[in-house]
Amino acid sequence: MASGAETGVVMPDAGLRFWAAAPSPNRGGTCRVPGDVRGLVIHSVEGTMASAISTFARIGGPSAHYGIDTDGTVVAFVPEGDVAFHVAAFGSRPSLNRNHPQWLPAYDGRWSAVNACTVGIELAGFAGRSFTAAQYASLGALCAGIATRWGFVPDASRVVSHASLQSDRFDPGDAFDWDTLFAAIEASRPKALVMTDGDREVLEVVRGLGADAAGVRGWIEKLGAYEAQQ
Repeated sequence: MASGAETGVVMPDAGLRFWAAAPSPNRGGTCRVPGDVRGLVIHSVEGTMASAISTFARIGGPSAHYGIDTDGTVVAFVPEGDVAFHVAAFGSRPSLNRNHPQWLPAYDGRWSAVNACTVGIELAGFAGRSFTAAQYASLGALCAGIATRWGFVPDASRVVSHASLQSDRFDPGDAFDWDTLFAAIEASRPKALVMTDGDREVLEVVRGLGADAAGVRGWIEKLGAYEAQQ
């Protein structure tokens, strides 16, 4: 299993139990920054993950940012900061346009406006058939992490199907359980921190000392090393 550093693909969230990399050459290198990614598009491979890996490896073909196999394995194809070629609508083929999202930017003449501002995720399997519990769990964790990194709320307006955007597509199909997905997303979203009175007192001391976060981490590491020697 390759690491993200070896492949140039950002490793998904630590909460995901499985991860593999199969970098695709089909990408637009744009170095997207927070605010550029505004939504998530869910697809079905209409086949196995092995078939998706093979398809996305062919130069000049389609791609997605991630794939999720039936056992929950997350496969990374394209870095989130790059554009993947997963939706043809709202670009050079306007006849395929369907359900224009309010958050969609204007087509810039290079690639689909959807591709420019979304992360695409492929699920191994077929539209019209059930997906696995492991896939929903991994998909929920992945969606929650992506939304947190890019600064948007992963609700029904921002997490959409391929079929909702492109008129000649029907994936991930009527069998896809959106309620299960959004429950998995909610379970994986970062929870609000609750600060106690003791926490506030420590925070005031830290502020008074003029320490930053890096300095506090350094103190903690030194204390840990000291205690380990006792």
